[in-house]
Amino acid sequence: MRDPYHQALSALAGFAGEGRFGSGMPLVITSLAQELGLSPTPVREALARLAGEGVIEHWPGRGYFAPSLAATDVVELYDYHQRLVLWAVDLPAAASIERVERPEGSLAERLEQVFACVTARSGNRVLIRAHRLAATRLRPVRLVEAAAAPLEPEQVGRLEGLLDASRGLEFRRALVRYHEDRMSASVNIANAMRRSGQSIE
Repeated sequence: MRDPYHQALSALAGFAGEGRFGSGMPLVITSLAQELGLSPTPVREALARLAGEGVIEHWPGRGYFAPSLAATDVVELYDYHQRLVLWAVDLPAAASIERVERPEGSLAERLEQVFACVTARSGNRVLIRAHRLAATRLRPVRLVEAAAAPLEPEQVGRLEGLLDASRGLEFRRALVRYHEDRMSASVNIANAMRRSGQSIE
């Protein structure tokens, strides 16, 4: 069984990734600890770790909060994510990396798995970890996209198909196009995230 710190870290990272914390929402340590059946100490330590990774925000003297992202923050997150995946595309595939199976799911989940496959194939552990963290930070953003900037099934299918066909240049172009589309919709996405945060009681 996991120790209390890792239990708290896993649960809180999951909550953040599921979009459970509304934009700018204060994260009350005692309430979270009670919900998780843990003491406040491992919850506080887990929140500090997540804040250090940029998954949540820490305001000294005020506590921990879910990120409140402006349109520029959304653009920067997508730009960072794009650069990580392009780095992986440019690296030679590691011979020891097996094909990563892509389970059925929402378009966002399928897309996230495509990018995870690309970075996994690089075999670069630093890159894989950086991408995993970027994907975690983007997950709440992707949750609101269905309403604010819906993904096209054809776009996701094309990325999946190009990944399977190992067509580097075409995949790179489709990857850049996807990120450009997301960045151009950043204002709508940020506004939708604020509205979702305001509607959470």
